[in-house]
Amino acid sequence: MRILVLASQKGGSGKTTIAASLAVAAAQSGERIVVVDLDPQGSLAEWGQLREVKDIVFRSVPPGKLDEWITATRKVEKVDLVIIDTAGTFGKEVDTALRHADLCLVPVRPSAFDLRAAGPTVERIRVLDRDFGFVLNGTNPVTPARTADAVAALEVGGAVAPPIADRTDFRDAAATGLGVTEITPNGKAASEIKALWSWVAERMKGTPK
Repeated sequence: MRILVLASQKGGSGKTTIAASLAVAAAQSGERIVVVDLDPQGSLAEWGQLREVKDIVFRSVPPGKLDEWITATRKVEKVDLVIIDTAGTFGKEVDTALRHADLCLVPVRPSAFDLRAAGPTVERIRVLDRDFGFVLNGTNPVTPARTADAVAALEVGGAVAPPIADRTDFRDAAATGLGVTEITPNGKAASEIKALWSWVAERMKGTPK
């Protein structure tokens, strides 16, 4: 079993939106997925309640029980990947998720403030000695040069996954319990999420299921 954790101490980075569509893309590729929402806002859990397709398992884990739950879930052969969406404020529970992560994905908006704000998140992940990658989220599809500059800035601090543009498919999918690969399978948002999932899967390739 592998564990993917989405983490950012900057509000509005898009962790939940990415987690939702990534979970769908992973399930469509044959992965057996369990999603855990650690964010007190519960947006990912609400999205899960809207889903009609039961291809993803959603679990609510009580505070303080995450370590125990992960240990028990690792013994379940029918689970390939656990995706954990974390709170924007790091605490004991987020640290537990990060310690267990095979990969941490750090969404970052393409602004100078957001690029700088990613620093504390990365510092914490490095203290815990976990693998991580940035994903530039909410880019403007008509300004590729600015996206390239932001990617270059992030590359100074670590690996960078394929970027995600600001597209209406993400909002529409979130409102209907779908992933972008379901709502518009051949759309640009779907292509970006598929590319991101391929990058994540390759990054975790050496980790046993």
